[in-house]
Amino acid sequence: MVIKQFDEQVQYINELFVSGKVKGSYAVAKALLEVESFATDPSFATVQQHVALLQANGYENMPSPTAEKLKQSVERTDESYPERDAVAAYVGSQDAEQFGKVVDELLAGPVETQANAYYTMAEYFLLAKENDKAMAQYAEAIKLQPNKALYWGAFAKFINRIEASPYLALRLIEEAILLDEMNPRWHFIQGNILLQLVASTKNLSYLPALEEAWLKAEKRCSAKQIALKVELAKSKDVLAQWKKQML
Repeated sequence: MVIKQFDEQVQYINELFVSGKVKGSYAVAKALLEVESFATDPSFATVQQHVALLQANGYENMPSPTAEKLKQSVERTDESYPERDAVAAYVGSQDAEQFGKVVDELLAGPVETQANAYYTMAEYFLLAKENDKAMAQYAEAIKLQPNKALYWGAFAKFINRIEASPYLALRLIEEAILLDEMNPRWHFIQGNILLQLVASTKNLSYLPALEEAWLKAEKRCSAKQIALKVELAKSKDVLAQWKKQML
């Protein structure tokens, strides 16, 4: 009976993870490893490796959102966000001095604007292709303001873009979705991350969650989000072609 219970829990850990609920998967796996009688179970090593992999991707030290209700950023029709305006202005003017002043002003303000400063610098370093510096700034942004979905989502998009670690990206985008479930962008990015996992691991178990993520993104798109709808359509076509080859 105990063995059957362990088997069910191990299966549950896997089901949570392949569906994108990676926070839950990590929590259940850690709790299971603390059960003394599980140490002799054949699945112990597998669960231990699962936890070690996620810890290596920063799961243990990830910031936690508070109970504070924060108004989330709304994506504009040109796919931009107000918090990125300083970077957009710099791109248009190439005025490094003015850009530096804006960042300094943000850093001198309260925690909320400080977080915006680090997000701004992350986006700048992304454009400059200085990935290590960008990663450090994104990490500081979510640390200072863990209740803002934009910072988690942008960090996840960056990790997915440079193909650094889909396991980290999944954790980041899940938090963005939990904070701002109605933003179609986050579901679209989650699908992209799951697609990367399918391609790299050849594990087709991620496919249902991938397709569900893109379906949620499609349903949440406003009539004005034409560019995102086009991206979704292209991504679905790529997946359809890939499935014809693989399945």
